[in-house]
Amino acid sequence: MTKRKLLHLWVRERDEVVKTYNIARFKEFYAKWRERGFYNLPLPSDAVIEISMRKMVYHMASATPEEKAEAERWLVEHGSSTDI
Repeated sequence: MTKRKLLHLWVRERDEVVKTYNIARFKEFYAKWRERGFYNLPLPSDAVIEISMRKMVYHMASATPEEKAEAERWLVEHGSSTDI
């Protein structure tokens, strides 16, 4: 697989898993891509992962306006900003 195709696959899988807000699934995704060399750091706490996934959706090109609004609402309700 070319690097370009691999990157497109990573983006597609990342967007899909992040939009679920499922921390366990995100950890599986992260482990898979860590083995492929995309990540080299350990994951932070579950709380940080949850906030990060919401921020990713808010800034994600593939997210719908409704998904972005929901992510923003959740972040504000939990005392966080949309800033990365």
